[in-house]
Amino acid sequence: MRRISVWCLAAALFLTLANGARAGGPYLFKSATLAPRGIGWAQAWEDILVPALSRATHGELKWKVYYGGIMGDDEDYIRKMRIGQLQSASITGQGAILACPEMTALELPFLFEDYGEVDYVRPFMYPVFDEMAARQGFKLLYWFEQDFDQIYSIARPMDSLEAFSRSRMVTWYGPVEEHVLNAMGAKPIPINGPEVPSALRQGIVDAVIAPAIWVVGSQTYNLFKYVNPMKIRYAPGLSILTLDAWNSLPLEYRTAMEATRRDALEEFIAVTRKANADALAAVVRYGLKSARMSPGDMDAIRARCLPVWDELAGTEFPVEILDRLKELLAQYRAGKN
Repeated sequence: MRRISVWCLAAALFLTLANGARAGGPYLFKSATLAPRGIGWAQAWEDILVPALSRATHGELKWKVYYGGIMGDDEDYIRKMRIGQLQSASITGQGAILACPEMTALELPFLFEDYGEVDYVRPFMYPVFDEMAARQGFKLLYWFEQDFDQIYSIARPMDSLEAFSRSRMVTWYGPVEEHVLNAMGAKPIPINGPEVPSALRQGIVDAVIAPAIWVVGSQTYNLFKYVNPMKIRYAPGLSILTLDAWNSLPLEYRTAMEATRRDALEEFIAVTRKANADALAAVVRYGLKSARMSPGDMDAIRARCLPVWDELAGTEFPVEILDRLKELLAQYRAGKN
């Protein structure tokens, strides 16, 4: 009986450590991100959010972060979180819809016009998506963004529908992206996120929808010749934890960590938005040509893209989520006007 008790205690200790924390602290959470260390999100995470989270937990929460996709892509992070290899991840819009499928609605083409609209919608939808993520076993700690992504091309300026039909475009981002590219007559080629730079260099694909910070961080800016900066897609970014890891922390710490959204997260968002804008300006200075569309071409693109909203509602995300987003955007735009 004594031997059984010893084994039970050992097993209990192992399971606690596997969840990334020791009762009473200190706590160690393993996290992963596609962001290269020292660039954009990654630098702002270390400079702003990690110190804030450390203060919120009296220095007892530590992070071991695997940067630059060395632990795979967002899909790998979600899988590794489910089996306890990771306790946390900072993920792109692709990962966001894996952790919380209802967030797919945020990535509909031309849903948001600017960051002012995003900032108005976020506080209303934060608790909604947090609750939905919990059903998947995750805690939505931070909702920031990847960017309003641009369209980058090696072969031709993406300034008309005809250009899309002639391009071999990457699709790595989920069902919305694939539906949008098909609607515009493109030839989407599925490729995992970390493999996209190699596919571009090998000529397997010649165009991609991506944030400028990715183009800089992946060093693909020397491949591209054109960038179309139209706001075709808002791409959320998330920092998430497993519910097991989150619940392993004392309530005092969890409450204080959520409170960092009021100051540290706002600072983080401002810094990363500036980094995205600076990255876009940098690739243009490097020599990429801006491929802007005429009003007529923009109308043609929108006419192809907007039906995707209703086509995916009820299958990829609840109709109620889209209705609520439309309602909030109408409120904001009415007040703005």
